[in-house]
Amino acid sequence: MSDLFRPLCPLALGIWLALTSVASIHAEEPEELPFKRTEERETCDAYDPLKQPYFGTTHLHTGRSFDAAIRFVPPGPRDAYTFAKGDGPIKGVDPTGRVTREYWIDRPLDWGAVTDHSEHFGEVGICQSEDDPARFSLDCQLINGFYWRPGAGLPPAVQRGNASAAFGILVAPGLGPSSLNTRMPMCNNGEADCDASELRVWREMQTAAEEAYDRTSACEFTSFVGYEMSAAPSGTNWHRTVIFRNADVVDRPVTAIDLAATPNARPNLQEPTYNKQQLRIDLLWKKLEKECAANPAKPNCQVITIPHNSNLGGGVGDVVPPMLFDPESTEDAAFQAKYERVVEIYQNKGSSECRWDPRFQKGVGTVDEHCDFELLDSLTLMSASGVGTGGSASAAVPPRAFNERAFVRNVLKDGLTLQDQYGGVNPFRFGLVSASDSHNGTMGWHPENATFMGHEGIEDAIPINTGSNIQNGTGGYGVVWAEENSRDAVFEALLRKETYGTSGTRPVVRVFGGWGLDDFCEMAPRKRVEKGYREGVPMGGELLDAKSAKDRQPDEAPTIVVSALKDSFINTPLQQIQIIKGWVDDDGNTQEQVLTVAGHDPQRWEVDPETGKHLAQPLVDPETCQALTPGKNQLCAAWKDPDFDPNQRAFYYARVLEDPVCRWSTHWCRDNLRLGSETIDPLSPTCAKDLKIWQHSDDPEKKRRGNIGAFCCNNQESEVFLQPVIQERAWTSPIWYTPKARRQGSGSADKGSAP
Repeated sequence: MSDLFRPLCPLALGIWLALTSVASIHAEEPEELPFKRTEERETCDAYDPLKQPYFGTTHLHTGRSFDAAIRFVPPGPRDAYTFAKGDGPIKGVDPTGRVTREYWIDRPLDWGAVTDHSEHFGEVGICQSEDDPARFSLDCQLINGFYWRPGAGLPPAVQRGNASAAFGILVAPGLGPSSLNTRMPMCNNGEADCDASELRVWREMQTAAEEAYDRTSACEFTSFVGYEMSAAPSGTNWHRTVIFRNADVVDRPVTAIDLAATPNARPNLQEPTYNKQQLRIDLLWKKLEKECAANPAKPNCQVITIPHNSNLGGGVGDVVPPMLFDPESTEDAAFQAKYERVVEIYQNKGSSECRWDPRFQKGVGTVDEHCDFELLDSLTLMSASGVGTGGSASAAVPPRAFNERAFVRNVLKDGLTLQDQYGGVNPFRFGLVSASDSHNGTMGWHPENATFMGHEGIEDAIPINTGSNIQNGTGGYGVVWAEENSRDAVFEALLRKETYGTSGTRPVVRVFGGWGLDDFCEMAPRKRVEKGYREGVPMGGELLDAKSAKDRQPDEAPTIVVSALKDSFINTPLQQIQIIKGWVDDDGNTQEQVLTVAGHDPQRWEVDPETGKHLAQPLVDPETCQALTPGKNQLCAAWKDPDFDPNQRAFYYARVLEDPVCRWSTHWCRDNLRLGSETIDPLSPTCAKDLKIWQHSDDPEKKRRGNIGAFCCNNQESEVFLQPVIQERAWTSPIWYTPKARRQGSGSADKGSAP
């Protein structure tokens, strides 16, 4: 293969060439770039004005995160970037330091950011040093697993319990009680210089990103400087990953400790005004504005913040609001719209799109049965993070227990209703990405097979006998459509929301909206894209910004066009393309509709006439894990909204569903609970009975394997929700429609201007 094409990973390149023509990719940078070049670097050999798909992640942890360190995850940011590029493995160790597992990425990543938890940078730096005397402090003994080492031979449940105890103690000062957040004792009592250590770790993050960044014309890998702000008041997830455009970054991270209403979080921190939230999430954007975007000493500093796991951020009654609550002012709404361009729709702690639970035959603000995907039985971040030995699920959590704002689709709908309240600014006009949140340093690795061994170090590398471990998925990709694989081009794609997220595979998906696009699917691939940009707007855009909007009839409905090509590496066919529409009706109520516009939507549930329960239909051959009704290699749809009302706000996004396959946990259970011709098979109707026999067997090996696979026979009807068969998918950023008469002021913050 010519070096001309090396910036795209082999899969993405092959797919892209199938959708376009080679002649359009040229080596010379155009006279006028569509984005600002804010750094010195060579022009990418592969540059396409019609853009290319680049697969990456905005969320990944290494051993520099305190909650990874306590679980014996040794690698730092350099190791994660080496892994992502396919240049080396990530190795895991047990409490004795023995290497027990080794991972290699299946195919290189295009771009990514290491986003370790910044709140304990200083403490982790000290505890992992070899010459700082404070490494012998009680704080460091917790971080370094001192209390694990004497019990290295103890049962896994005991080891997990020790790790959970350390986790709880370490979280309590800096992340949990929102009005009292502070640093760990060794930082406040003079035992250690945590400020200096924090700066050393922060410089290490920057140096590792710079070393991994390919500034040559090959553009093989793009790294970003980032971190995670990890506020979790009363366990409610308010976390944000913070991603900088280039090497011009803040002098020190703005952390959850900086946002707490306490005067001793840092010596120079002024106590902020208390409000009903106590933890001031708006201070994150305002401090980043002051120290980055509006800092004259950093002329090229630009940053975004990305909420993740809203499914675990539903709030606590009237005490703690959800992570995506109404801004307190128009100024706050504008800051949020400026900084929060995209949101994570999926990662290894579950799906945040929507929730429909077949056990209760109900949803959270939805009746969409495809919202049963990768559900966690957890209301908060704490249990989903491995705190406690029992896992996240001790009982099925009914839909009524969840705040509707815990799910992105509901937030998108509510955003439509808030624009008038905030001077035309929609604070929740999010694009969509996925990520992993792996705490193993395994950047860009999402295998749907038995090789996946969890995302929290030794916590879930120990075999699956807790509900939280088996409920966790493998994470997914954030995909950008960009002209080239450089920081400026990828970051601009995130700003304009020309992005989509996947659940771990790499299908190529494209969406345009506008008027006069009805013949989209009949055109040659490159002609489609040319017309899409010329006449319409891509995912993330506003319909009335399309050139074709000028010539439309007043009541004429727009056309949403979607093209999708399967992941040719995984090779799972595509089952269907769906369009999800959200809108506000004439009475001011939010509505949603889900329509299949290409492919087929087979019956997934059968209603039991005696109980009325929804029973999952068999969708795969249990022997091969292949779909009973195979899909297509590619799909295309041009859909015109038959219920379009030019006076109603609306959004449209696409969801692309692949054929059903066996979940990673099904493969793991089959492979590890097998003795000769006997096996415990999650797809077998006798699974639970077989497992119970093994657990009470006189054969010690059968008994051992039966115990470690305690949750392998759970399914969509079990109290621990588990899908033995899943449908991998992709979610695209929405395209919005705002009536012209109501657009005043709606675009200013969205285009990056100061509020």
